[in-house]
Amino acid sequence: MNKEKMIELFSLKGQVAIVTGGAGRLGYQHAAALKSAGAKVISFDIAKNAELKGIAKQVPVDITARNEIFFAVREIAKRFGRVDILINNAAFNPRVGQDSDQTGEDCWKPYENYPSYLWKKELDIGLTGAHFCTQAVAKQMIKQNSGNIINIASTSAVTAPDHRKYAPGKFKSAAYPVVKTALLGLTRAWASYFAATAPRVRVNAVCLGAVNFGSMEPEFVKKLGNRNMLGRPANPDEYQGIIIFLCSKAASFITGSTLIADAGQTAW
Repeated sequence: MNKEKMIELFSLKGQVAIVTGGAGRLGYQHAAALKSAGAKVISFDIAKNAELKGIAKQVPVDITARNEIFFAVREIAKRFGRVDILINNAAFNPRVGQDSDQTGEDCWKPYENYPSYLWKKELDIGLTGAHFCTQAVAKQMIKQNSGNIINIASTSAVTAPDHRKYAPGKFKSAAYPVVKTALLGLTRAWASYFAATAPRVRVNAVCLGAVNFGSMEPEFVKKLGNRNMLGRPANPDEYQGIIIFLCSKAASFITGSTLIADAGQTAW
């Protein structure tokens, strides 16, 4: 294979991509990857990120509101004539380290005291929102008989949270692994559905490990590194290649699958 064919294999030139939670730190990385491969990128988020300027068009969308999503997707399809990629990235995931105060103590309560409003919020954003967004793009992708959907899961989809890495008395919500595990089922269900309605639409999931965005305390970073074979959490841009690969022709025979990128954490 020559250089030109190799570039073409991974090119997303002219494709229209939607990234939910695009204003977030990982959402920004997904958007940047898609843009670098030639896609026109749209961020669906209730927040805005100044760093997305020149990378993605930012559309204010509450992905827990089905009507908002359907309207926004129709407008994108009307403007560009197509929708090629959906990255279901949005999630409610409390931060740790220097900016952990943004989410509050309720997020880390013991399971028997975990507030019902947060349980509902996590499921609405991470799971129901992903389903609503997939429903919305499905109409256009079936019409095209082409498209790629990636559900951003986590190592928490295949292993239990390790509470030992948090401060005493703090616990990762049970809702988080529930959402991420359910995304794997959602992936297989939609992949099977498209096989019967539009076989050239592919749906896959990725289980990602922890990312060091520079705000974690050194001791916490060390704990994360001790849990995998490479001895460190991922750098912010280390998942970009995976996103490009799964959306490209290079992955044309992959659907209904789960790709794990966790430095060997779940292999131990």
